[in-house]
Amino acid sequence: MPRASSPAPPVKARRPANRALCLVPAPSRPSAARVRGGPHVERLANAAASVLAARGIEVVVAPALELAGGARDAVGLDRAERTANLAGRLRFRRAGRPPPGFPVVVLDDVVTTGATAAACVRALGEEGIAVAAVLTLLAAG
Repeated sequence: MPRASSPAPPVKARRPANRALCLVPAPSRPSAARVRGGPHVERLANAAASVLAARGIEVVVAPALELAGGARDAVGLDRAERTANLAGRLRFRRAGRPPPGFPVVVLDDVVTTGATAAACVRALGEEGIAVAAVLTLLAAG
C-alpha cells in the first residue's frame, strides 16, 4: 500500500545576492564634451557607480566607446539621419573594455530616436560584448 508523503517544508525566501555590473557611458561628440567640461555621461556613470557601490553592488565604469570627429550635431535629425551620422564614427576603445563576467549596461543621458543606443549596442556586440540593458535618464518627445 502506497504511503502518503508529508508535504515539503516551506522554502524560506532569500534576498537575491547583490550583483556586479559594468556601466558603459555613451560617448559625446568631442566638441560637445568640451562645451560640457568633459565627458558628461562618463561623469554620470561614475556618480551612479558611487551610489550603487554604497549599497553593496560591485560596479565598474568602462569608457569603452568613443565618437570620432566628423559626426555632426544630431539636433533636428530623424532616426535614419542619426544612424547615418554615427555610421563608422562610433569606435571601441580597447583600454575601456568591460571586465569579463560583468553584465554590461550602456548609460546615456537622453533617448531621442534610439539611434545612439543601438549604435552603442552594435559596437560592443562587434567586440563580443553582450549588452544586458540600456539605461537613459531622459526620453525626448
